[in-house]
Formats: sequence, structure tokens, C-alpha cells
Amino acid sequence: MTRLVLLPGRDTGGLDPERLEAAWLAALNTGLAEAGSALRLADADAEFVFYGDTLDAVVGRDEPPPITTHGLPGLSEDAARFALSVARQVLTSAGVPTAEPSVAPAALTGGSLWAALSAALAAIDRWVPDLSSAVLLLFVRDVYVYLTDAEARATIDAGVAAAIAGDGPAVIVAHSLGSVIAYDVLRSTTPGLDDVPLLVTLGSPLAIAAVRDAVEAIAPLTWPAPVERWVALRDPRDLLTLRDLDADGFPLPGPLTIENADVVNPVPGHHAAATVLDNRPAGYAAVPEVGRLLDEALARP
Repeated sequence: MTRLVLLPGRDTGGLDPERLEAAWLAALNTGLAEAGSALRLADADAEFVFYGDTLDAVVGRDEPPPITTHGLPGLSEDAARFALSVARQVLTSAGVPTAEPSVAPAALTGGSLWAALSAALAAIDRWVPDLSSAVLLLFVRDVYVYLTDAEARATIDAGVAAAIAGDGPAVIVAHSLGSVIAYDVLRSTTPGLDDVPLLVTLGSPLAIAAVRDAVEAIAPLTWPAPVERWVALRDPRDLLTLRDLDADGFPLPGPLTIENADVVNPVPGHHAAATVLDNRPAGYAAVPEVGRLLDEALARP
């Protein structure tokens, strides 16, 4: 029997995993209905991989204070450079010109670095209506910690791998940071992860240059061996994903290629996976494109 494994994005720590799973299932069932599928998912039909509290324990539960030109407590210079790289790519993708000098983040230190990051975040708050600097900074912090803290990554990967491994094939739906974690786990040689007929990534940041480079620094980019088919869905307005996982954005060697498709995610910011909009389940998980993929994949013997 084909199993369904769900990996949410960041910002789930401290929340009730059962309620989060219920929101995901409601959204997925909405997508299935809109796709014309008779399939409906119940709690027993999916494994919801909850890593939020583990991640919070690593990065600390306190939210960072507003950034200033004097630096951000708890954010290292390397993390600040990572954040600056992502912020600048977001601004470029949003068509926002910046007045700051075009000095590479790697060349900035001390006050110059903090000033450049502050300017980029201020520009996001002023010119990018679907994103705030606070949301971007929290997102970047979690992604950075996962990708650069080997101990934290090993802890999270072990838990995710244990959830994915099991009897029979597993269809995996991963959102945002969850897609980064899913990729890192699936490209490893973890025992029991040998049959993934379908990987669906929603709003994945893997093609953001700073994220892709950090992923490649851990290990060379390669096709995740257990995966037979990988479909990457994103709303082009989603500024936490920016671009397709194609040969330019996320090049993988070999004959297999990632299938990319644009979808419409109507929620504010266009990035959430499972929420409520106008009293109806909404988000990436609720789009009919996901419903069609699951209807086909879960019918597999």
C-alpha cells in the first residue's frame, strides 16, 4: 500500500501537531475535490512529520528583535551574509532597484554588513507588499541553522528519515523548509528509504542561490535515488521560492529531471501550505494540481 508522508515548513514549533495535520488534510481534501477526485484522506491515511519543536530547541524560541545597523543579537555575521544574499535576490525578483553599493555579501563585515542587511530589509518592508522583513528573517534563520549546523541537521534528518521509512512505497508532500529537509534526507543512503514513487515540493526555496549553495556545500547536488518522480509546484508571486527547480535554478545530473508547474496560491503572501481563507481550506496543499497528483499516485497498488 502506498503511504502518504507530509512535511510542513517552518514556524510550527509550539503548535499542536494534531491540529496542523488536520489543517493539512482539510486542504488536501479540498484540492482532491477540486481535481474531481473521489479520494478523501483521513487521519490514518497520512504520516505528518512534525519537527517544529526540535528546530525551535536549536534556534531558540525567542523571536529576534528588529534589526538595527548595530547588528542583531544571536545572528552571526555568516548568518547575516546569508540573509543579505536571500534578501537581495528577493528584491531583484520583485523588481525593486536598490541604492546600496553592489558589494558582495562575502566582502562585507561589521557595521557595513549590518547596514547593508538593514537597508535590504527596509526595502522589502517598503516595496514588497506580499512579504515583510520579519517573515523573511525568521524563514532565513531557520533555513540557515538547518543547513549550517551539522548536529541540528543530523537530529532533524534522523527523525524525518524514521518517519519516511516503512513498509511499502511512500508519496511525500513537502512544503518550504520541509522540501529542503526532504531533499537532504532522500539524497542520503538511509536504509529503508528505497521507494518514493512521487515527491511533491510546494513553494520550495531550493533554487534560491544562497540556499542552493549551502545545500551543495553539504554534499554534491544529485538526484535523490529513491524518488521516481519529482514535481515542484510554486506560485510565481511567492517570494520565498523565487524560481523553478530547473536546470538553471537547481541543476541535477543524470537523465531524470524535476517537473515544474505554476499554481495559484491565493493566501496572503502566497506561501502558506494549509490555512483558511474566506472560511475555506486554502494554501498550496489545497490547489487542484496537488489533488490530481495524489489521486494518481495513491491509487498505485
